[in-house]
This record gives sequence, C-alpha cells and structure tokens, in this order.
Amino acid sequence: MEELQAITKKYHPEYIRDGLTCLESINQFALVFYKDVAEIYDCLTRLRNVERNPIGFSMDDAPVLGLLVRIWKLLKEIIKYYEQSNTEIIGILERPLIEASTVATYLLTSAPEVMGDYRKCSYKDRLRILRDLESGSPFFNTKAGQRLLKSVREKLDFEGLTQHDFGEQKKNRWKVQGKSFYEIFAEVEHANLYASTYGMMSEVAYPPGSGAPNP
Repeated sequence: MEELQAITKKYHPEYIRDGLTCLESINQFALVFYKDVAEIYDCLTRLRNVERNPIGFSMDDAPVLGLLVRIWKLLKEIIKYYEQSNTEIIGILERPLIEASTVATYLLTSAPEVMGDYRKCSYKDRLRILRDLESGSPFFNTKAGQRLLKSVREKLDFEGLTQHDFGEQKKNRWKVQGKSFYEIFAEVEHANLYASTYGMMSEVAYPPGSGAPNP
C-alpha cells in the first residue's frame, strides 16, 4: 500500500539520529512518530484480504476492525492534546486506548471460539433492550424505540442467535472467557506492567475517593 510506504520510508537511520539529538528535537520527532502511527492504523482499517474476505469483512474480522478504528481515532485525539501539552486529557484517553489495543491483540492471538465469545459478550446491552420491551417499557411505542428494537432483532437474526444462546456469557458475567481485563492484560503483555500503564491511568479517570472499580 503506497500510503504505508510513504510513511515508513522516511525512517532511515539518519532521520532517526537527527531526531534524537536534543530534548526539543526528541519532542518534535515524537510528535511526528505518533502522527505516523495513527495514520498507519488508519491505513490498516482500510486494508482487506480479498481472498479471505472478497466482499466486506467476515463476522470474525469485524470486531478486530472495530477495535483498530477505535485505536486510530483515540490516537488522533491524544495527538491533538499532546500538541496542547494537556497531560490530564491524555491520561484519560490512554485508558480506552490501552483497552482496545490489548483486547485486539488478545483476540488476534486466541482460538476462533474466543472471537465468538467476544461477539456474544457484545450483546449484553442489546439483550437488556429486549428485556425492557418484555417488561412493558413505553419507550418501544415510540418510533425511536421501534427502530432500536428492529436493529437488535436484525442483528440477532443475522448471526443466527436467540435470547437463549447466551447462557455461558451470563455465567461469566459478560466477560470474555470469564477473564477480567487485568487477566487479559497479563496474558498479552505482562502483569508487572499493569500498575505502571493501565493502573496508573485509572488514577486519572477515577481520582482517589471516587469509587474506582477493581481490576
């Protein structure tokens, strides 16, 4: 892909060396590098293996694609605040960025049934909508409610699922393979890195005394 080549070809030894000569050049080099990484993720979301997916993306590839899109959007937001030296907002945005990248790596390196479990876990809120309908919520008498209900039912029908196909996910409290994010992070990266990366970001998103959730 020409876009990827245009980005990567400039990172020759001399360019990298010149970018690391002083603090000012390092900061400038880092900003360019972050922007290039975001562009690479953007490019990756538009690449498609035509042999594997001749038309669109498969149901197993779609979740990872969604995570990649989330990653590049978050990266571009982080870059904007990096240019403004707004470390507080960066700290908040880095949390979902780490989540998306960790889960994407976990799915890509796991067995196919894990992807199926992940897709089913994504139905948690959709099934709540159906329960609200059954409980007689007046929202579903509105046009917006009817559109939402139609969307949920079409999604279930498309994947050949019913409300009764989520026993394992309910048992695992809607966690992929019953694992907490900490457990997934420890598998993908290393448990010792959790506190200094994702855990530290939790202090930004959930200041002391705010009732931060446990990992």
